[in-house]
Amino acid sequence: MGDESLFYRPGSTLLTTIRAYTGGPAPSRPDDPAVRFHPGGVAYHQAYGYVPVIKLGWPAVRAVAVLPGPVPDRQALCVYQLNEPPEPDVPANEQFTGTGRGLGVHFQALFGTKLVVHLHHVRGPSLRKLAQRLPAWTDGRITLTTERPA
Repeated sequence: MGDESLFYRPGSTLLTTIRAYTGGPAPSRPDDPAVRFHPGGVAYHQAYGYVPVIKLGWPAVRAVAVLPGPVPDRQALCVYQLNEPPEPDVPANEQFTGTGRGLGVHFQALFGTKLVVHLHHVRGPSLRKLAQRLPAWTDGRITLTTERPA
């Protein structure tokens, strides 16, 4: 395991675009959120390829959960921290767009955290791999759960 990291980032392959046109989930956009898990903690991109990137060491994380998303049969990967980060500097015209940096407001209302990626819009390792590594990286304190933490 060592210095391995698990990076869920936007993925818009040709196959996801074809699937979207035939009724599947929409392909991701370059400014969709992304998250990287590693032995030292979590790095969350509010909009992949843009700043700010929120970096948390494992002591600042209280839970990682996979929850049902707002669309049936879709899931969200959520990171819950001990203290909320400062409000991002999101221009007013982007706050409720449902894309990129404006997603934080929407995610907070849906999941109780702004640190979320929709699994149908990202590519990365399997959730099984993440579930295996979280306890090792956090000395058993954090496991991947399917329940929203209190």
